[in-house]
Amino acid sequence: MSKLFRIVCVLGVFSTSAPAAHAFDATGTWEGRFSCRHFDGAKFRFEMKPSTLRISQSGSTLNVDLNDGGFRYHGQAIDDDKSPDKGEVLLAQCGTDDVAGTGFAEMLRAVVKTRPSKGTGSFRGVSIFEGDFGGGRQFGTCKYRFKRTSTADPNAQSCP
Repeated sequence: MSKLFRIVCVLGVFSTSAPAAHAFDATGTWEGRFSCRHFDGAKFRFEMKPSTLRISQSGSTLNVDLNDGGFRYHGQAIDDDKSPDKGEVLLAQCGTDDVAGTGFAEMLRAVVKTRPSKGTGSFRGVSIFEGDFGGGRQFGTCKYRFKRTSTADPNAQSCP
């Protein structure tokens, strides 16, 4: 059997394999808080408690609304290989641009643990952002801590 034939056979097996099923589902309403450390020439902090996170997930795609449209995100989920009820998400805030030092950008990474039998879970993440707020340029990081209070789909909208 030629090497080329073996490569074609292997590629054929991979291309006809069904995609992996997505295991954990973060859909629902989550209650908690987030706190941020900003720098605009001087350091300062900001905290939002209580805070509400609404997530709609379809497969590995997420739409997220934080505080009734105050912040909106779109992202992807990756399952944890060891636990079907865990995974991580990467979210980009709607409107994030690709040029550092101009416009606005925020990327958020979170570990999500769900408990489908109880309808609960935890969302713990961190983000880094930049933007113009209150007339000046700021950079910062935020920490997010939420617990799921409902598994009903809140129909969070995708980015425009």
